[in-house]
Amino acid sequence: MTVIGVDVGGTKIAAGRLADDFAIERTVVIPTPHGGISILESIAGLVADLQSDAAQPVTAVGVGLPATIDSETGLVAHSVHTGMGDFNAAGPLRDLIGLPVHLDNDANLAMLAEHRLGAARGMRTALLLTVGTGIGGGIVINDAIFRGGRGHGAELGHVTVEADGPPCQGNCPGRGCLETMCSGTALTRDFRAFAEANPDSPIGRLHASSSLTSITGLDLAQAGDADAIEVVAAAGRWLGAGIASLCNTFDPDIVLIGGGVSDAGELLLGPARDVYQARALPPTRRAPLALASFGPEAGMVGAGVLAADATGADRSPWWPRPSATSTTCRPAPLPRCVRQMWWRVRTPGARRRCSGTWGRMHRWCPRTSTTRRRDRSIWCGACRTALPWCW
Repeated sequence: MTVIGVDVGGTKIAAGRLADDFAIERTVVIPTPHGGISILESIAGLVADLQSDAAQPVTAVGVGLPATIDSETGLVAHSVHTGMGDFNAAGPLRDLIGLPVHLDNDANLAMLAEHRLGAARGMRTALLLTVGTGIGGGIVINDAIFRGGRGHGAELGHVTVEADGPPCQGNCPGRGCLETMCSGTALTRDFRAFAEANPDSPIGRLHASSSLTSITGLDLAQAGDADAIEVVAAAGRWLGAGIASLCNTFDPDIVLIGGGVSDAGELLLGPARDVYQARALPPTRRAPLALASFGPEAGMVGAGVLAADATGADRSPWWPRPSATSTTCRPAPLPRCVRQMWWRVRTPGARRRCSGTWGRMHRWCPRTSTTRRRDRSIWCGACRTALPWCW
């Protein structure tokens, strides 16, 4: 089964065709247009391109948007970077593409990829910050993506870290938001401010040639320019201050940094880690700070995982098996088929010997110590989470 994952960012749209094992077969990247309809038409064009040479039919499309999506209405409620607001994206996209389309926040999908397949696999609580044009946030609590009451939560990039800081970008009404202080846009601003004050520096000469951006500034830093390294380190310290507050709030098992700016590596993470370790409460500074496994491709892979989940694809060898001691599931009454064959599933040896039609129709769930029918239902009756987690 082949799916397509689309990650819409503030400056670019990346789409990829994913195989059964979520390996990326081919990607296409274009600049992000402004306005909801233009973005939808661009997504449809990318999907058509990826479908054109697919060896297997594409069954579904997952799309990550830099926006909050209302869980009750399904509408794109608000987007800082794309101009969408109270916008129906799923319906028109389905009409344009002719395939099932499933939407979520882009950082939620990046977190989904990391939790299912990447650096946060097996972690019960995890945080992800996607540092790009802005900063997105993904949260896992008790093995599930946290979206808030109506899907508008986990906007970690809009946590205030400087009350009287610069105005936030886009249509955010805040000041001193985390993304205002250390996103790719903030780095571009800080590089240019340094260049104007120091026109004879390498950064200044790059600015004079009208080619100074966060990307070229990061290239200078990675080449060893001391001034560029300090600009990146200053952004890293702001990032660390934000991470300290988030760790005090959520007490995660791991904190991951993704997005395009994460290419700076330890030039960004080193100062962030120092500030985080210095400012977080002692019990909450245990979480390692690391780069996301999928880097800038996390949102695209997560969109593919979302599409596969929604179509009920059986990719069980790739799903992490939660601990049998997990307390996140409340065991439900066993189904009749299990009650009649309880002796076959109550011990590991018996489970290994279980075969035949019954074994093919059921899978053991380590969370609930029960079995669940492979009936393609969306939710597991015991775990109340997506079936692939339990299969």
